[in-house]
Amino acid sequence: MFLRPFIKRYSIFIFLLIMGITQGCASKYHVKAPDYAGYEGEINQHTRLIRAERDQIFEFITQEKTFQTLCPDHTIFTHKTPPPYQVGTQVHTKINHIFKLEWNTQVEEIIHSQKIRLRFLDGFFAGGTELWEFEEEGDAVRVTHTIVVQPKSLRKIAWLLKARRKHDEIVESVLDNLKEEAEKPLQ
Repeated sequence: MFLRPFIKRYSIFIFLLIMGITQGCASKYHVKAPDYAGYEGEINQHTRLIRAERDQIFEFITQEKTFQTLCPDHTIFTHKTPPPYQVGTQVHTKINHIFKLEWNTQVEEIIHSQKIRLRFLDGFFAGGTELWEFEEEGDAVRVTHTIVVQPKSLRKIAWLLKARRKHDEIVESVLDNLKEEAEKPLQ
């Protein structure tokens, strides 16, 4: 077989690579950041300073049609429950990139124009938490998107090798588009 000599020759390297990638897969990782006490998992966070009204930014995030315009191509975002956006609202997200992923989240906490906390109900990040926070900072608003997740087994490997980078690209694109739209002068 073609791969057998390769595997035999590099078996120690392959073993160490797999062990390094999967380290911690079987044990729980506890977040040490005081802002996220009570959450377990890896913190993945992105922020933007946006010169716009906090209420306006909040509306962009909570309105299905406006949020969809912020998403990059091949990302479909829909509300599974009718408006208004509130505790209990379920959101469906579908990513059609190299990997096709989809999941549902549910709003667990909402403080108007300050914070939205959602729980991943299923899919890649099942059991994880998603947070949107809006904090005034001078004449701007710091918008922070955070997920706290614990992908397990093969999902952890996929997260480390590809999914985290793709997630980062998508969230950065959403935040860039949010900044651009929210900072447009009124016409």
